[in-house]
Amino acid sequence: MEIKKYPQVGETLYKDVLSNGLTVFYLPKPDYNKTYGLFTTNFGSLDTTFTPRGKSEMTTFPEGIAHFLEHKLFEKKDGDAMNFFGALGANSNAFTSFSRTSYLFSTMENIAENVELLLDFVQEPYFTQESVEKEQGIITQEIQMYQDYADFRLFFGLLQNLYPKSQLASDIAGTPRSIRQITASDLYENYQTFYHPSNMTLFLTGAFEVEKMSDLVTKNQAEKTFEAISKIKKAPFSAADPIVSNKLSFDVTIPKLALGFRGYDKLSSDGLKRFEYKVAVQLMLTMIFGNTSSRYENLYNQGLIDDSFGFDFEVGSQYHFASFTSDTIYPIKLAKILRDTLKSYKIERDFNLEHLTMLKKEMLGDYYKSLNSLEFIANQFSSNLFEGVTFFDFPSILACLTLEKIEKHADKFVNDMKSSDFVMNPK
Repeated sequence: MEIKKYPQVGETLYKDVLSNGLTVFYLPKPDYNKTYGLFTTNFGSLDTTFTPRGKSEMTTFPEGIAHFLEHKLFEKKDGDAMNFFGALGANSNAFTSFSRTSYLFSTMENIAENVELLLDFVQEPYFTQESVEKEQGIITQEIQMYQDYADFRLFFGLLQNLYPKSQLASDIAGTPRSIRQITASDLYENYQTFYHPSNMTLFLTGAFEVEKMSDLVTKNQAEKTFEAISKIKKAPFSAADPIVSNKLSFDVTIPKLALGFRGYDKLSSDGLKRFEYKVAVQLMLTMIFGNTSSRYENLYNQGLIDDSFGFDFEVGSQYHFASFTSDTIYPIKLAKILRDTLKSYKIERDFNLEHLTMLKKEMLGDYYKSLNSLEFIANQFSSNLFEGVTFFDFPSILACLTLEKIEKHADKFVNDMKSSDFVMNPK
């Protein structure tokens, strides 16, 4: 077992790779009463075209199948897995993103039993065509419900602009039409391909002894039979050129703007460099547009933005983009100012060492504060799992980011980016 100490955050992380390929992380927290488990597979909404395990040709499956599979795994022949967790005094849930599907529980009792249940229910699929057809109606209602949420429509409208004709432009849950095409056989093929232990990660944190927990997990996995480890062949990610602008009439009181910047420069395959790139560009955006910047203050005082204004920088293995959203009565004017400001960020007066130093202290404070939450640690750990880098590397990466380094990373993004805006107007 590999042991890595993080003196800056006072944590010790234990990593084990089992004979079946499953990667397990243990983060003991003896002073906590709660234990949190997260079982993740590298399988998300982008993964619809691949070569199924045991076959030789690429197959394209219906949109939303990863999310559909997440729902169906809870249903067992003898009941719902959520009820089994409840009987053990635990809360359970699951979520699907563009690249991952995670199953989780939190509990203050019956820790060993809940860990076994997490492993067993995810690793014992049970799908019938009858139950699939029942679920199709439930998920169709969920999809239609989200279509009534303005902010949801705004964000995916922007993604459809930035990455046309790609899975990134599709709702993670799919469409009513694509959901109706899913069969029990499709679910098994997707499950057998992506739910192999070698494509999965188990993260456990809380009040337990690592050696005992490791014995439990190892024994549980040793009693199960899995196919030989093999590499998953996926279709490469591709998207058409961005749509410059688009709009939608919706049931809102004032217009909403979503402005996106799609990065084109190919990112390093090195996990540390990718993580540093993500943090650096996010820092640059915060220096220029954060609520401590003069640009933010000017936009707010002019009535161009309100408290809904926000931005983010998303980095995946096959894409990266910055997004801005705000309610505004001047969406076109605001979009132009944001575009012009980002393109010439280096001449902004807030792009300076003093501001950077203040923001780094603020970010580090928020980071240490977040370490009090086991749920936050586990979810961040899973979602930001770059190869060879973890959530606990954040303080050291932040400390190494000078103004010059940030400028180098930001230039890499800004010089090649293409922008698109999506405006939602009142009906």
